[in-house]
Amino acid sequence: MNGLSAAIVIVVGIGWGLLAPGSKALFIAEPAVFNGASLAFARAGWALPVFMVVAAVLWARERPVLSARRWIALVLAGLCYGPGIALLISLASARTSIAHISFLIGVSPVTNAAVAAIVFRTTLDRRAWLALVLGIVGVVLLAMTHRSGGASIVGDALMIAWLAGFAAYACFLKYAGEGLSSTLIMSLVGVVSTVALMLVDITSGGVRALVHVFDSLAIAVWFFGIVVVWATIVSQVAYTVAIRRMGIANATIGAEYTTLAVGIVASLAMHEPWTPLTAAAGVCFAAALAVTFVANPFARRRSEVGL
Repeated sequence: MNGLSAAIVIVVGIGWGLLAPGSKALFIAEPAVFNGASLAFARAGWALPVFMVVAAVLWARERPVLSARRWIALVLAGLCYGPGIALLISLASARTSIAHISFLIGVSPVTNAAVAAIVFRTTLDRRAWLALVLGIVGVVLLAMTHRSGGASIVGDALMIAWLAGFAAYACFLKYAGEGLSSTLIMSLVGVVSTVALMLVDITSGGVRALVHVFDSLAIAVWFFGIVVVWATIVSQVAYTVAIRRMGIANATIGAEYTTLAVGIVASLAMHEPWTPLTAAAGVCFAAALAVTFVANPFARRRSEVGL
């Protein structure tokens, strides 16, 4: 990985990692205005014009022809991303810790691989199964850190639902996006997801949150700088570029490890309580990622000796 590729991956991971602390900062700043649902609505409302402009420009340039099935897959990808991903992570951010959110985001490549194997009828090798087991152990350890904390358990459950939504989104995106530029498919999905999200959240107080993002400089910086621009737009585009430069595996592992690091630092900076079980869960998730993406040196040695 050269310096530019590493920088792009770090940009992606920082955006993903700052989404939870950025959301929490807004919840704390104006709890009467910002909650999980209203913040998701406001995020969609301000991101929608950007996605629409990018989609219109690229559509006019590429003139793609999509079958009815691919249109359906694209719409389903948008529905998964909006109400199924953006809303769930916003709701979870109001109910569980930054550390837990970062850990569960970090294990998404493992769950995505497992779901894709089922959908596309491929097999999981031993490393994939081991990664999946490590991820499950990590989730169990997180659950054990707050047996008496109902709200935190609800937040973690929302993030587990987020993992399922993200896996479904990845499968629909893979089918719908074949032959299209990554930026075009991302913008089309962005339009569908933000429109769907605004329709779902129209009664949540989101319209009020939409205009209260200018109440103070700090709120505007957190909302536009982190939640909308960096986490929603820049990270998605940068991830597309990273995949083209480095491939899906390398881009994902770099972004996810950066997300974990940012989440841990943010969690400690906001003085969230940690337990040995929290740390153990983080180790399990990091190990699951390593098992999934890091090259197996023993396999390379066997090939070198002709075994």
